[in-house]
Amino acid sequence: MLCFALGIVGCHYLGDVVLLPVAFLVLAFLAFFSLALKSSLKFSVFNALLVFLILFGLGSWRLKLYKNVEQANHLLNYDLDQVKAYKAQILEQPKRKARTFNVVLKVYETYDGVEWKRAAGQVNAYVDTLAGAELNYGDLLFVEGKPQETSAPANPGEFNFKGYLVYQNIHFQQFIGKDFAVIGHQTPNYFMRQALYFSGRCQRVFERYIPNERSRAIALALVLGVKDNLDDDTLRAYSATGAMHVLAVSGLHVGIIYMLLLWLIKRVGLGKRQFRWYVAIFSILILWCYALLTGLSPSVLRAVTMFSFFALSRAMFRRSNIYNTLAASALALLLYNPYLIMSVGFQLSYLAVLGIVYLQPKLYALWETKYWLLDKIWAITCVSIAAQIATGPLSVLYFHQFPNYFLVSNLFIIPAAFVILMSGLALLVLSFVPLLAEALGWLLSRFIWLVNVVVDWVSAWPGSLAEGLFADILDTWTLYALIIAIALFFVRKKLYYLKVGVGFALLFCINQVNHKAAYLDSSEMAVMNISNTMAVDFRQGTQGKLIADSAFMADAERQRFHLYAKRLLAGVSQAPATDALDFPIAETALGNLVTFNGKSVLFLASGNQVKLNEEVKVDFCVVSADSSFKLLSNPNFQPAQVIVVPKLSYYKTNQLKSLLEKQSTPYHIVLSDGYFEEVWFK
Repeated sequence: MLCFALGIVGCHYLGDVVLLPVAFLVLAFLAFFSLALKSSLKFSVFNALLVFLILFGLGSWRLKLYKNVEQANHLLNYDLDQVKAYKAQILEQPKRKARTFNVVLKVYETYDGVEWKRAAGQVNAYVDTLAGAELNYGDLLFVEGKPQETSAPANPGEFNFKGYLVYQNIHFQQFIGKDFAVIGHQTPNYFMRQALYFSGRCQRVFERYIPNERSRAIALALVLGVKDNLDDDTLRAYSATGAMHVLAVSGLHVGIIYMLLLWLIKRVGLGKRQFRWYVAIFSILILWCYALLTGLSPSVLRAVTMFSFFALSRAMFRRSNIYNTLAASALALLLYNPYLIMSVGFQLSYLAVLGIVYLQPKLYALWETKYWLLDKIWAITCVSIAAQIATGPLSVLYFHQFPNYFLVSNLFIIPAAFVILMSGLALLVLSFVPLLAEALGWLLSRFIWLVNVVVDWVSAWPGSLAEGLFADILDTWTLYALIIAIALFFVRKKLYYLKVGVGFALLFCINQVNHKAAYLDSSEMAVMNISNTMAVDFRQGTQGKLIADSAFMADAERQRFHLYAKRLLAGVSQAPATDALDFPIAETALGNLVTFNGKSVLFLASGNQVKLNEEVKVDFCVVSADSSFKLLSNPNFQPAQVIVVPKLSYYKTNQLKSLLEKQSTPYHIVLSDGYFEEVWFK
């Protein structure tokens, strides 16, 4: 599995250069097969290396084939400027966003103004809320306009949405709005249609019998994996307490169901060896029925596949190797979709299970108690510690935070998740008996309300969430090497592993210090590339100050998406509300004048009608309003460089560009030229 995954990663980052010739792979397989037939151990090492090479080659070719599906007619081969309209099919159930519906479209024909042509490719599209409310999985659409290749991140450290879509084989995006029409319906996948039907019915049951809106949102997320109704406050509270994993149906939930099934099977006397195949088939059937209820979401499919392999392993082997079973399930998933190796959910799921399987028994054995309750508390604590150790470095790499009270929250959130999951499934079963369903729904609503109260309480504790943690890929690998070395030290009791661990700890510290030192002796002015926004971020060392329009200053979510990652790289406090950098800001008739690092930065005021009779010079002039054009054409106004933020319309921006070129004034238009930064070193 590791060699197969390495082949996928190599092909993704290095391209076709890693593809081994098919003839070579065939010859290598024949050589392996012929040597394997010999009973001698003489060629065992050579055979092992040979099969690893074959698996690496198969991994790289699997990704190549996955990317090349319908490549001849792919939109990447088109001149998109010639596309006037296209026909496409909705591949997933539309997802409600704040102001739009998000749909994934599979294009099958394009129109260039003369004729329709076959085409292929997927588009991540957004449609108007009212127009998109009636769309369904499998609808065929006629769409006006043309898709565009997905944009790369506009600012440093910003979430790479383009890369995220590439991992799903989606290379295009478009805001459609109302410029479409439904022209038919054709179900892409029968099982997915049935899954969405059952999931929709289950959602309606929850909407009917769970009265509290916030409790209903938690139940939908925890039981069915539907997170559309979760509000920002709930997400932040669960994230701050380390309980976010219960809101995404995954290995925990499927594991609870699987373990409960095994317990029930033993209670009815079917746990004997002769019934092992019946138990395996029954368990797998129940798990996949649950997957249907959740709409066959990717996280549930991963978890159900994993536990299906566990069930088969229990039936096939008296003593199965759980690590091989885990690897076999991962290999099956990568054969189906090689880009899953790039999925954060895939990585965290398998690392969490691996950590629990290996570390939890060793941690649990460190302390024994004769009291049942203390024993269960210790068992849950060991599971939490093992999972956090295994996933912590990766969580810091992707999310830059760590929940400090995860041990406290998991003591109640894991048992609570069990109660909510079982009660939610019972509610679905009893929905045909309205009186019982209403009673159970009310009890479930009150129980979730109580859980939310505890989660909110813990999240409000001082220092509940460590934010602004920086780690790059080297740091992450170093931390995992450190964890492995320390684990081996405790298991094998050899000082050598502790010395290796200390070496990796020093390497981690050196890398962190080098990263921070690169920013300590510098100052920076950065003009952010954010649509319809003026945002200029100043930094001196590790202190910052943001100057932005009122809408962006009040929008914490947009700040998190566009600004926080950039500041994180430099070690600056991420929230503008805690900015500590101070420099002179003078209010003038022309606008606010900033003096920073010996440079003058003028933010031209809107509606500026000042007539200059004397020469005015500034180093940088930030333009965010078209009413400044008159001042910019005044020969007495002489900025060394003009920076145009993305608040002007495309037409006005081109007008200003022509004016500046005519005057030979240096300029930077953020909308077209991208993110702007000026850095000064001591």
